[in-house]
Order: sequence, then structure tokens, then C-alpha cells
Amino acid sequence: MRSILLLLILPFYVCAQDINTYRTAYQERTKKQFPNSEQAFFPISEEFKVQAKYRLLKKGKIISVPTTGTKIKDYKEYAKIKFEIKGKKYELTVYQPQPVLPLYKDLLFLPLKDATAPDETYGGGRYLDLKLGDFQNGQVEIDFNKLYNPYCAFSDGWNCPIPPKNNVLSLRITAGELKPLKTEYDQH
Repeated sequence: MRSILLLLILPFYVCAQDINTYRTAYQERTKKQFPNSEQAFFPISEEFKVQAKYRLLKKGKIISVPTTGTKIKDYKEYAKIKFEIKGKKYELTVYQPQPVLPLYKDLLFLPLKDATAPDETYGGGRYLDLKLGDFQNGQVEIDFNKLYNPYCAFSDGWNCPIPPKNNVLSLRITAGELKPLKTEYDQH
């Protein structure tokens, strides 16, 4: 009986360890950039780690995305992903930054805003980074526990992309980073 119980909880434990390692590294990077900030996260939830089906957009358009600052950033539509949470189907667009810089040639970008904003999460949306290699055999794992805030949530002076309308969800994604508990704004 103990073996069966262990087999049932082991995947969650491995997921939690992975997320905790990810969060620790992320918090260290953020703390270097914003030493006065304090971060908080939703509890880790297996419900928000999904296998999505994708369709690559071979002729994806390059779109100009407004930011929270004065700049416009260009992104190429890379793929449409479809997934299900709580019995409802959703679709989001994954983007590739343009121009593609050699250092970031494998980087893909999933900006989104969900129904937790602006009360529980940053009002300008949250981001999830993906890599080209994540897209395999028609499936891509989307772990919303890794959603993070853009730098604009912590301090002004940044040009953070605003999630396009097609990436605004009516769903409450109670996973990933919450609104900062303390920001650089609080120091003024």
C-alpha cells in the first residue's frame, strides 16, 4: 500500500522540486535587478501543468506589440497552442522575438493576461518562456506554475510587451507569480 501511495505522489513531488528550483533561480535573478522587491507565488498546482497541442505557423505574421513604455517590439507568430483546463478549451499564440538574436535563437515567448489580473497578479500580464525544442511530436508542455512578472511589475522605465488580445483569457490561472509584495516603486 505504501508503494502505491508513493507512486501516486512521486510525480507531484518531482514537479514541485522542479518548480521550486526554477523559482529560486528566478528570484535570485530578480533580486539582483530589484534588491528592494519581494515576490510571492501561488501554490504549485498540477492542474496548471498541461500538455498542449500545437500548430506551427509557417507563415506567421510579424506583429508590432505595444509596450508599457514608449517602444514597440516586433514578434513573429510562431505557433498556436490548444489546451484544456477545468473542462474548457483554450487557445494562445506563442511568439518569437524579432529580430532573432544569435544568443536567443531558441527562445519563444508566451505573453498572457488572465482573470487574476489586476487583483491578484500584475495588471499588465505575465510571461512564460519556451524553447524551440519544447515543441515535439505535436505536443508542448505548458507549465503555468512558471508564469513570471515582467520587470514593469517591479519598477518603471521598462518597455514590457503588453499581451495581445488573442492571449487574454477569461480563465483564472491560479499558478505562477503573484503581484509583487514590495516593488522599487515602494521606495520613492
